[in-house]
Amino acid sequence: MARNEPPWSRPPRNRDQVHSPAGVEQLRSEVKYGLTRFYTGIAESMWRWEFPEGFEDMRTMSRGIVPEKFLFKNGSCCVFELPGTGQYHILPLVMDKNGINIYGNPAGWSPVPVGWVQGTNTIMDSIRNLKLNDENSVIIMNDLFGGNDASFIDAMVNELVDNVLTLNQLQLIAKCPFVFNVEQDNLLTAKQFFLSMCQDKPAIFINSRGDKPMPVIESTQMQIDPALFEIFDRFECLILTYIGFPCVPITKRAQQTVSEVQSNDAKLYARRMEKWNQRKRACERMEKVFGIHVECISIIDEDISEQAEAVAEGDEDGGADDE
Repeated sequence: MARNEPPWSRPPRNRDQVHSPAGVEQLRSEVKYGLTRFYTGIAESMWRWEFPEGFEDMRTMSRGIVPEKFLFKNGSCCVFELPGTGQYHILPLVMDKNGINIYGNPAGWSPVPVGWVQGTNTIMDSIRNLKLNDENSVIIMNDLFGGNDASFIDAMVNELVDNVLTLNQLQLIAKCPFVFNVEQDNLLTAKQFFLSMCQDKPAIFINSRGDKPMPVIESTQMQIDPALFEIFDRFECLILTYIGFPCVPITKRAQQTVSEVQSNDAKLYARRMEKWNQRKRACERMEKVFGIHVECISIIDEDISEQAEAVAEGDEDGGADDE
């Protein structure tokens, strides 16, 4: 198997392979891959950018995924015009050696092409050597502090993966008829029993003295604590709240008061506005620096506005019918 082969390209496995000790780590990798892609997709799809002419090459080369791809991973990126071409590009940046200004902001920076290795590509070298500043480029920040979303989401996804694997292991333990005291003289036999259990094979444990063991705890009727599902919901809401996406844990939706709903909505709106204001500020700067009109639209707030307009129109139509 190739080192960088994505989980979804691997051949399917049966339950014996999934629950074997070696298969647990692969299961962890696949669960993390799927959850990370899920929340990354939400974060990168919350904003829609509308660019004018001059950005065609950038959109074609990046497949339309910048600047949100770089904002998610790097926390900031820069917009600049490639000299002599009339083309605009958006790339990550690195601070120049000129340092920072009196407000702590970078005084100069340079774009960094993805995969750039000095001396291997003259075009990439020329881009990396560009000297940019507030007069010939615009920095777009993900939030007020220019922080990325990827690090926090990765940490929270690790918690979700642990939760999923815990549930998986509890399901596995529920198949085990008994819990036994294991000593050094019967350790190897105990391991064989565990492997049989992992592979969904029925087994009767007999220790080295040939006596059938007495059960310590019966686990065939063991119930999985519903709190584990609530923990998953809460960690998921931490992720979605962090990126400004509406979220209420499933276990609390029916119990929430009006004030709780309003407080949660206000918190999400404030976080979303923090991110949106940085994007709108960059759009204003692009019009000032380059003379081009760029728009960034919040998909969530656009949907909320359309829903409110639809409700208002429905009320007006209903009132007209009543008359």
